[in-house]
Amino acid sequence: MILIDIGNTRIKWAEQQAGNLGKMHALAYLNANIDLLLGAAWQQLSKPESIYLACVGAQRIKQQVMYIAYQLWPDIIIQEITTQKYAHGVRNAYPDYTRLGVDRWLSMVAAYHYYTRPVCIVSCGSALTLDIIDELGQHLGGMIMPGLNLLQQALSKGTANLNSCSEQYPRGLANDTQAAIYNGNLNAIKGFIEQGLAQYKNPVQLILTGGDAEFLADSLKLVAIIDARLVLKGLSLVAKE
Repeated sequence: MILIDIGNTRIKWAEQQAGNLGKMHALAYLNANIDLLLGAAWQQLSKPESIYLACVGAQRIKQQVMYIAYQLWPDIIIQEITTQKYAHGVRNAYPDYTRLGVDRWLSMVAAYHYYTRPVCIVSCGSALTLDIIDELGQHLGGMIMPGLNLLQQALSKGTANLNSCSEQYPRGLANDTQAAIYNGNLNAIKGFIEQGLAQYKNPVQLILTGGDAEFLADSLKLVAIIDARLVLKGLSLVAKE
């Protein structure tokens, strides 16, 4: 089977054969020719029996991805996975469980299944999300803030003279505006994670996933497990049902 995770900026996928999840591939789809790039990548794959996908991105992107799959494999079975109230030992904290993003849900399912409990999952993508699950699998809730790129873009779009910059600077108080923005954004993210961890009385395993996970772990000196395939691992577990 092929497992697909459609996020806000990237499409990630991996093949699963004989129960083994393969390497994750990713395509940044904003301002990209999805039909050309994704079609070319998928032509190299073996014909799958089925496709399971999870989507928090725009519906038009999901439809485009499905169209490409049907063009390559006309008789393919495609199943979209959505958030559940309970799965694989994890209980959703949301009163209306459908309102929890499916990427967060699948990350929680995978984290609880594969790692030492309790767990705190921080997804470092377009948005920064944080969720904690206790030893018994109860989701305690979460927090959401803009991701690193969105924080930079917010200042750039909301002010006349503070422009976004992708350069990296030494940590600490800065004597340059770009460095001050860089450090301010990182400290905001660090505080967000520290406050989330402080909500739980016992030590908790921190797990980072998403495109900025490695950068933030290194920049903030976080003691964490980095698992880029966490959503796909959760998707695999749910698909096996």
